[in-house]
Amino acid sequence: MAHTPREAAESLYSAMPHALSLGLLREYGLEVSPEQARHITQEALSLSLYWIHTALRSTLKAVDAEHVATELAQRIQLGWSDFDIEERVHAAVLEDAKHRHAGYAQIVQEGGSPIAVFGESAGALEFSGTIEAGDRQKLLALFIDMIPVDTFGELVAGFELAGS
Repeated sequence: MAHTPREAAESLYSAMPHALSLGLLREYGLEVSPEQARHITQEALSLSLYWIHTALRSTLKAVDAEHVATELAQRIQLGWSDFDIEERVHAAVLEDAKHRHAGYAQIVQEGGSPIAVFGESAGALEFSGTIEAGDRQKLLALFIDMIPVDTFGELVAGFELAGS
């Protein structure tokens, strides 16, 4: 039960997947290089942020959602090394995620579920060569297992922010 935007951001940060290790990716049948793993981690971050922001916007007052989102962005910056994508600039990755969110939102507006969004994302990584042709289903399974869409919604629903 978060009472401040910072506490809310911390609980969301804790629920997010961080660096996806080569070992974890191998468990899903994905044989990738460390660089490919970083691309997959960056995509998982983008997907997580989309679902978190969707939960915030649909549950909280706009001003509270913005405060939590700002605190979460700051928390991600503080824990940037947790994602093992340090060679990428934090602000650029978050900006790229915002641009990707428009595509995710369109899928949802057209009636798509989280699985449809994950599938589109996995397809984009396949198309870009980040994963091998035919590994889309493996990556889809990983996203389904690792990105806790329902947990994000439940956490946000439980926030009792001061002044709300």
